[in-house]
Amino acid sequence: MVQTYQELDGKSPEVSNTIHLDKDRVRINTGSNPDQYFIYRGDKKIFLTVNLKDKSYMEITEKEFREMSVKMDEAMKKMKENLEKMPPEQRKMMEGMMAKMMPGGADAPKTVYKKAGAGGRINGWITDKYEGTRGGARHSEIWTVPPKELKLEEADFQVLKDMAGFFEKFAKNMEGMLGDKDNGLQGMPVKTVTYTDGKAGFRTELKEAKQEALAPGLFEVPAGLTRKEMGKPQ
Repeated sequence: MVQTYQELDGKSPEVSNTIHLDKDRVRINTGSNPDQYFIYRGDKKIFLTVNLKDKSYMEITEKEFREMSVKMDEAMKKMKENLEKMPPEQRKMMEGMMAKMMPGGADAPKTVYKKAGAGGRINGWITDKYEGTRGGARHSEIWTVPPKELKLEEADFQVLKDMAGFFEKFAKNMEGMLGDKDNGLQGMPVKTVTYTDGKAGFRTELKEAKQEALAPGLFEVPAGLTRKEMGKPQ
């Protein structure tokens, strides 16, 4: 799949990502940094960051990610305890800053989607439009199509759902990538516009989706790269 994203600040360029999906693995090449890409291996329960420029890679397991989540929860708990000791105005300001820094945190309200009707044609696909609200405020607009319209099967996207499960609490940041009948959104999003404080801030759009033979080694770390440990100076 080829997907573009753009910050809607009037000056940021549109950037293109390429996403390769296989049965239990994902590779994401980002246009913003051609020398770096990401691999999710569902068969091994690991997530890899590959950096070709400095010939290195980083690896994190599902267990390690959960341990990181626990530590972050503990840190957030201490911060909230400290906030309770602040004057009301200062506490409100700090809470707002924390919410913007971690919009997809564990305590963030869930986004709820409501179908707004036909969404017109986008890149050749006939879409349905959904409007998303979070905590009663406008959060996003999403245009979706059934997976079969992309000439792909529902099972082809299961690995993305598995990857979202890998990140657990942080998976809310992936809302808009996958349909979710539990929150009212159905189908595969082909365009998403997200809002902050009522203003459009970010747009993603699916430009192309097709089936093709995948090159051997696409989901492997290239030979000769050095492993770096996350969070440790090299």
